[in-house]
Amino acid sequence: MNFMKPFINEAWERARFEQMMPVQEQAIPLIREGKDVLVEAPTGTGKTLAYVIPALERIDPNEPHVQVAITAPTRELVMQIHQVIQLFAQGSGIKSGAFIGGVELKRQYERLKKKPQIIVGTPGRLVELIDSKKLKMHKVKLIVLDEADQIYESGMSASATRIANSALRDRQLALVSATLPERTAEWGRTLSNEPEVIRVERTETSRVKFGYIETSRRLKPEMLRRLSNMQQVKVLTFINNRSFLGPLNGELSKFSLKYRILDAEKGKRERMETLRSYKRGEFPLLVTTGLAARGLDIDAVTHVVHYDLPESFDDFVHRSGRTGRGNASGMVLALVTDHDLKHLKTLAKQMGVEIEPMEIYGGELIPKREVMEPEALKSPAKPHRKGSTR
Repeated sequence: MNFMKPFINEAWERARFEQMMPVQEQAIPLIREGKDVLVEAPTGTGKTLAYVIPALERIDPNEPHVQVAITAPTRELVMQIHQVIQLFAQGSGIKSGAFIGGVELKRQYERLKKKPQIIVGTPGRLVELIDSKKLKMHKVKLIVLDEADQIYESGMSASATRIANSALRDRQLALVSATLPERTAEWGRTLSNEPEVIRVERTETSRVKFGYIETSRRLKPEMLRRLSNMQQVKVLTFINNRSFLGPLNGELSKFSLKYRILDAEKGKRERMETLRSYKRGEFPLLVTTGLAARGLDIDAVTHVVHYDLPESFDDFVHRSGRTGRGNASGMVLALVTDHDLKHLKTLAKQMGVEIEPMEIYGGELIPKREVMEPEALKSPAKPHRKGSTR
């Protein structure tokens, strides 16, 4: 790969990437040209590097001002993006900084005194820094809104708009998301100048299988136990409401099972340590709400489990996208009651995927038809005798 700056080529080689993903092939040239872009691409397809690479290419390390500002809706996603920036900026002389809520403002003022040229932060915290006159935006060339649909839907659009409008009028804007509903796209158009729209198809779903287990609410914890006891699994489970975390934790604690709960109300340090331990494979099951659905890059998740079905299609897409990242394979499994099945089939149809009933049988997750007809599937059918009624 041949990028404009040698340090990016070196980082690409260190990461052992072979070729650019489709979203990178389409977005990088347009951002290099200074075009505003609205980007929709599935989770796990390399969206972060699609804007980080051209952002780093255009930064002048000798100019001690913020030149690129990135905002994302969650603290965890901000820290993840910052890690990617640090990895790809090695040897460049470019300084970066991450700015999130829950950290003392005084500490973040000190970070700004180090003159970062590229910053990433949550919308509310960046607005606080702008209002306090500590964050100067007059030299910003590029603003990125990552997971823009969540920013818009979660009531953070006013803060993101403030950030976008605090820079010079000729600044460039990149709005990026896994799903780009028209209301979010229209908001993006109001902030940008004749943006190019990039939509990457969901080709990666061919390596991800979708299935469901029909069960009762009472037996769902047992299903999680059985899934987590399978060989070489990394299970990420989503529930809809934080109030359900406590009762589910109580049920899971009855089992001899290694698992953790990722709770948005816990402190930053505890949440980050939980994620690090899960990424290292120290336990097979992580249970969370939608917090971990948006943008978090967790390698090698083998199974995404919808313990509760999300109401919206967009949430179904984001949660399902935690497995099968890049070119990996994976399984998306819904635990449904008979009342949920119609909604699940509607979501699958919207996503354009086939969904199959599954069972956990003999320590493996297999299609239900193989459990019901094991002998017929394992051995060739015998010819029927003449006159057979079978």
